[in-house]
Amino acid sequence: MNHVVEPERQIPVRYEVDVIVVGGGPGGIGAALGAARNGAKTLLVERFGCLGGSQTLTYSSSFAFVNNELQGGFVKEITERIDKGGGVVHDIPEKWDRGGWGPKQGVVFFDGEYYKHFLDKIVEEAGVKVIFHSFAVGTIRDGNTLKALIVESREGRFAIRAKVIIDCTGIGDIAWKSGAPVIGEEGFPDGPYKGQHMGYGWAFFIGGLDVKRYRAFEKENPEEWNQYISGRELIKQAKAKGELYLLRNSVILGERENGRVWVLSPGYTLKPGQHPWEVEAMTAGEIDLRKQAWSLHKLLKENVPGFENSYIEQTPVQPLLRDGHRIRGEHILTEHDMTTVKVHDDAITVCNMPPDYFLPNGTHEFEFNVTPYDIPYRCLVSTEIDNLLAAGASVSLDFKAWAAVRYNTPSMCTGQAAGTAAALCAKKNVIPRHLNVRTLQETLRSQGLRTSVKEVPERIIKQYERMAQEALAIKDYAG
Repeated sequence: MNHVVEPERQIPVRYEVDVIVVGGGPGGIGAALGAARNGAKTLLVERFGCLGGSQTLTYSSSFAFVNNELQGGFVKEITERIDKGGGVVHDIPEKWDRGGWGPKQGVVFFDGEYYKHFLDKIVEEAGVKVIFHSFAVGTIRDGNTLKALIVESREGRFAIRAKVIIDCTGIGDIAWKSGAPVIGEEGFPDGPYKGQHMGYGWAFFIGGLDVKRYRAFEKENPEEWNQYISGRELIKQAKAKGELYLLRNSVILGERENGRVWVLSPGYTLKPGQHPWEVEAMTAGEIDLRKQAWSLHKLLKENVPGFENSYIEQTPVQPLLRDGHRIRGEHILTEHDMTTVKVHDDAITVCNMPPDYFLPNGTHEFEFNVTPYDIPYRCLVSTEIDNLLAAGASVSLDFKAWAAVRYNTPSMCTGQAAGTAAALCAKKNVIPRHLNVRTLQETLRSQGLRTSVKEVPERIIKQYERMAQEALAIKDYAG
């Protein structure tokens, strides 16, 4: 390969802290709060200009499958605080109450702009130092220790030293760039899409909806529009005529009383051999997703009552990145752990999220028949790098477990555990794999986080078992 040689240079050390959290999504928020509230000098590095990650940058503004008798901890605190502050969206129509996505499973939808402001305040309260517009591009590694994080900004390049680094990038970016063992290159492990990745998702906002006209139209067409997934027949016909450019065969519309509509439908499929972190794939995906959004809006405007005077109000900062790199941890959580083992001695949080697959052909599979299971601490601990932890979608998971644990609610829970562990390691001067797990579990429980299925009341487990027995795997529901 053609190459150039970068001259050797000295990089100034801008900060020296106990814990660095890389990435300000749900995992990073949980990690930063967990570390700072347990006494660690904590720095959160975020490449964009706000916290929230997928919850604010890609408009996945929700916590799904919230159950305070299963999770607790920061998820409970944050959802209650944003509700009290007026940030929770209460006027989502009843059609969202379907198959686990509505109030029966505790989905909390919130205003993303309010949430940005709220997160600024809550991390400041905890004493977290935040730096925005700072892209972590690599590390300085000495043997099995990360000596510093390298960051690029408009000011140039600088370094940050810490006792523990937590990878909350969502795609294992720090682990991968450090040369640590990672998994996730393989994409789908089997089946017709073996070796392919899920690709990118996209949501956007339409403004100017005449809500009264649209609701009347819904009532007149309940099979096609008065449900969670809408517009199948219209989209099918438009695609057949060449009048619509869209990967998927339906649209999700979250209309609000103020005429603002949350739209989820565009998706981008990566070709075999492509990876979601490749710059050309990301560029092509961004362009294609915008093209789909404008084509879909034109269809709605011309064919669906209420959309006549609507307009595209807001598009995301980046697409929703799905499967990518994940650390290779001391344990890889598998589908077998989720469905059979369930309980681990070193558990640090309980998850009730089922696998959620976006297939390369534009269809979607969501299985609702999962009962609660443990996520062990070993999934957060790198096998090779002594001072590297992970949280959120970067933790050690096989493909099917990743399809569940990547969601916002479990990500914040693993973040809380990772941040707390990092603070304890810094205080006790031990590396993460040598941390006393019992001490970590006790500390997490004192913070209100449920650490294991063993702590969940039997009546709750029985409820999930009954739901699992009744549930069928919902195939292609958003195709």
